Amino acid sequence: MSGHGDHRYEADIRWTTHGVAHVRAADWGGLGFGQGWACGRDHLPTIADQIVKVRGERARFHGAGPEGGHLASDFGYLALGVRRRAEALRDAQVPWLRDLVSGYVAGLNAQLTESRAEGSLPAWCADALWIRPIDELDFYAYLGDVALMGSGRNLVGIIGRAEAPGPDGPAEPSPLSALGGGGASEASPGAPNGWALGGDATASGHGLVMANPHFPWGGEARFWECHLTIPGELDVYGVSLMGTPGVQMGFNAEVAWAHTFSRGSRFTLARLDLVPGAPTTYRYGDEQRDLVPTTYAAEVLQADGTLQAVERTLWESHHGPMVNLPLLGWGLETAYTYRDANLDNTVVAQQFLEMDRARSLDDLQDVFARVQGLPWVNTLAADRTGRAWYIDASATPNLSPEAQARFTERVATDFVAGLLYEARVALLDGSDPGDEWVDVPGARSPGLVPYDALPQLERRDRLVNANDPHWLTHPDERLEGYSVLHGFERTAPSLRTRQNLRVAGRLAATGQATVHSVIDAVLDNASLSAELVKDDVVARCRAAGSVEVAGTTVDVGAAADVLAAWNGRSELDAPGAALWREAMAGFTPAELRDAGSLFAQPFDADDPVATPHGLAAAPPGDAPDPVTVAVAGAVLGLQAAGLAIDVTLAECQWAQRGEHRVPVHGGGEGEGLLNILAPIGALSTTSIEPSAPVTTAVPGRTDRTGLREGGYQVTYGTSFLMAVELTDDGPVGVGLLAYGESGDDRSPHHVDGTEAYAAKAVRPLLFHDADIDADPNLVTRTVRG
Repeated sequence: MSGHGDHRYEADIRWTTHGVAHVRAADWGGLGFGQGWACGRDHLPTIADQIVKVRGERARFHGAGPEGGHLASDFGYLALGVRRRAEALRDAQVPWLRDLVSGYVAGLNAQLTESRAEGSLPAWCADALWIRPIDELDFYAYLGDVALMGSGRNLVGIIGRAEAPGPDGPAEPSPLSALGGGGASEASPGAPNGWALGGDATASGHGLVMANPHFPWGGEARFWECHLTIPGELDVYGVSLMGTPGVQMGFNAEVAWAHTFSRGSRFTLARLDLVPGAPTTYRYGDEQRDLVPTTYAAEVLQADGTLQAVERTLWESHHGPMVNLPLLGWGLETAYTYRDANLDNTVVAQQFLEMDRARSLDDLQDVFARVQGLPWVNTLAADRTGRAWYIDASATPNLSPEAQARFTERVATDFVAGLLYEARVALLDGSDPGDEWVDVPGARSPGLVPYDALPQLERRDRLVNANDPHWLTHPDERLEGYSVLHGFERTAPSLRTRQNLRVAGRLAATGQATVHSVIDAVLDNASLSAELVKDDVVARCRAAGSVEVAGTTVDVGAAADVLAAWNGRSELDAPGAALWREAMAGFTPAELRDAGSLFAQPFDADDPVATPHGLAAAPPGDAPDPVTVAVAGAVLGLQAAGLAIDVTLAECQWAQRGEHRVPVHGGGEGEGLLNILAPIGALSTTSIEPSAPVTTAVPGRTDRTGLREGGYQVTYGTSFLMAVELTDDGPVGVGLLAYGESGDDRSPHHVDGTEAYAAKAVRPLLFHDADIDADPNLVTRTVRG
C-alpha cells in the first residue's frame, strides 16, 4: 500500500468473483473508509434512507405515508430518541472503533460525491433530495437502531401513535401494519440455521461452522459480504448488515461463528391499570403515578410540494414509552407501555469488532463475558482445535423467580398475553412492582441477565440452533433451568429444528464432516413432514377419492398420485413440492409441532427429535377429515393461482432480480426443510426502495404461504450461506450470497449470486492473498479521502 500523502484515509480494495470486496488498510480509519466506500457503491440509497428514518424525517420527504405510516415512524423514532442518544453512543466507543466509524462515514460520503459526479445513482433516486452527506452522529443513531432490530425498531409505528384518550374517548387502535416483525411469530418464525461442529464430527479433527441466516431479500436487513484486513491486527471474512462497519458473522484464521435469531425476549410490554377517569394516571403497587407527556414536531410533505408542521404529544411511564397496540389501543381502564433491553446498548459495535479480532475460542468467550454487547442473536462458534460452543448472549430482561412464574401462568391463562406471546412478545404486569426487571451485579446494564446466567454449552461433536429456545441445542445434553425470557424449555420444536438436529446429528456421527458435505446437507431440500406422513396421506386420499370443500368437489385421488411420485424434496424439477406446501398450510403452526389433526403420536420432551410422528386417524363417521380437506384446499389454492397440481418449482417459484426472473429451489416452514426460501418471512423491512410488482393474491393462501397468481415470488430466506473449517493451513470455506452483493439492479452482482444459489454453485470464500490475487474476476482500486 502506498503512503497516505495528503489524504487522511486510504484503503486498497480487491473485488473477486460475485463482487466480494477485500479491503486492506494500514489503520482503523482507512479500513472504515474502504469498507464504507465499497458498501456505499453497492447500497448507498438504502443506507441514506435509513439515515432519514432514524432522524424522524420520512414524512418530510415522502409524505405521511399509507395509513400515516411515515409520520408515525417519525414520531416513534423521536420518542425513542435514537438521535438524541447518538452523542453518548459515540463517546462510549474505544478510540480505535471511533476511528473506524469516522472512516466509514467518510467513505460513504466520498462514494456519494463520486456517484453524484458520475450520475451513477439508480434512476429511482437519482435526484432524491434525501440522499445527502451523512453526519457522523446520524450514523451513530443508525447503529443504535440496528441494535433494536429485535425490539424497538419494530414498535416505532405503535409508539408514534400512542396518543392519550381525549374527551371523545380512546384513540383509535393502531393498524395491524404498524407492527414490524421483531423476531417472528409462530406462523412465520425467524429462520436462520446455525451449526458448530467440533473435532469429533469432522474428517480433519478441526472445528467447522455452518451459517445459513434467513433474512429479507430487500431493504436494509440484507447482508454485505466482505473481507477486512489491517496487517498484524485484523484479518476477518464474513458479512455485515448493510451499512454497518466490521463483520458480524464469519471467520478469521482461528475462530468461526454463526448467528441465529434468538427465541427469547429483547423487550417487555407491560399492562398498566389506569385510574378511573384519569387515562394518563396508572396504579403502581399502592401508589398512583402520572404518565409524562412530551410534544414532538415533524414536517409532512404535502401534495403541492409544501411542508406542513405537525405536532403530536406522546407519553411515557417509568417503564418507557407508551404504545398503541393494534386491536387493543389505549383504553380508559388499561394501557400498555414497553421497556427495551437494547435501547442503552452502547457496546454492540465493540462486541462484533472484538469478536472479529479473537485469536481462540477462549478469546471469543472472553469478549462475550467482558463486553456483553450482543443484541438479539444466538452464537454458534468453533475453533481450529476442534472446540465447539453455543451461547444465547442476547440482551435479556432479568425477572425474579416469582415474576417468571406469574409470566408463565399469564401466557397460559390470559388471552391477550397468550396472543402476544405467539408473536414473541412478553407481557408483564406494569402495575405490579414485583414484575420489574431485577438489577444484579455483572450485567451489562441494570435489569439484564448477566453473562454467568446465560444458557451456553461447549462440546466436541455438534451444536445446533434453528430459532427454537436454547434447551435443545444438543439432544443429549439439554440446557434447562434458565429464565423463561430466554424461551420456554421442554416445549415442542419446529419441524425445521428437528430436521437440523437429525441432519447435523447424522453427519457428526460419521466423524467425517467436511465443508462440502455440510453445504450439500443444507441444500438437500428434504422435507421432514413429507418423510413422516406423506405415504400415509397418499393412502388416505386414494381411499377418499374425492372430497367436498366449500361446495366444490375435489379429486384428491389425483393429488395423491402427484404426491406419491414426488421425492419429498423442494427441488426445481419436483412435481408435488408446491402441492405438499399448500397441503401443510392447512394445519396450524401448533399442529405442525404436536399431536392434533396431522400427527398421531404427541410431542415427548424426553424424545424431542423423533416426536411428534405418525398420521392422525381420520375422525369417525361422516365428519370431515382434516387431512383430505387440507389436500383438497391445496388443490383449490393452486388452481386459483392458475397452476396445475403437478406444477414444478421451476415453473412456479422464482426470485425477481431486476429484469431477471430466476427459478429457485427451497421452501417454507411447513415442509420442515433446512433451506427456507419463501415470499413471506419474520423480519420486516423499513426501506422505501422499490420492490418488484406482485401478482393478485389468492384468498386464504397468500397470508399462509405467499401463494399468488402464478406462484411464489420469493423475498425472504437463505441469504449468506457459509461452511468454513479452521485448519492448520488457515480457514477453508465455501459459500454464496444468494441475493447478490449489489442492490443496484443494473449491476451483474444483483443477480449472479441468485443464479449461483439456483444452481447450488457455492464458491470458495477467498481468505489468502495468493487465492485472492489469482481470482479470474479480480478488480483492484485504491481509494483515498
